[in-house]
Amino acid sequence: MTQYFFVDTSFFKAYTDVKDDFHTQALQTFQKLKGAKAQLVTSNFILDESFTVIRSKRGLEVAKQFKKILEQFDADLKIMRVLVTDEAAAWEYFIKDWSKLSFTDCVSFAMMKRLDIRTAVSFDNHFERAGYKLIS
Repeated sequence: MTQYFFVDTSFFKAYTDVKDDFHTQALQTFQKLKGAKAQLVTSNFILDESFTVIRSKRGLEVAKQFKKILEQFDADLKIMRVLVTDEAAAWEYFIKDWSKLSFTDCVSFAMMKRLDIRTAVSFDNHFERAGYKLIS
């Protein structure tokens, strides 16, 4: 049975950015998941946020490298489009007013609930706070 894992911006940034404190851990985590034949899932919102964060922290060239890295993920990564219902459900998380919780995080929680994904690949502990298992 295939296991599904939701991939967050913090993982993509760490995987892409050799200067990130979690870079080596991100590379190891990806290899472990690839070896386990896990299906990685992310959203168009996460990709939007990832490109923005990577470009602002490391520059356009690293953001371009991230685009190439996404192509290397190949069939291991499925990019899902956020639905209007995900955005509406995200509001319930957003109004909890957790510190530093972005609306993108809230949309991720709503999407994970809809898709019945219980585990996030992230270095962001907000996923645990929302009741999801965390792999990092």
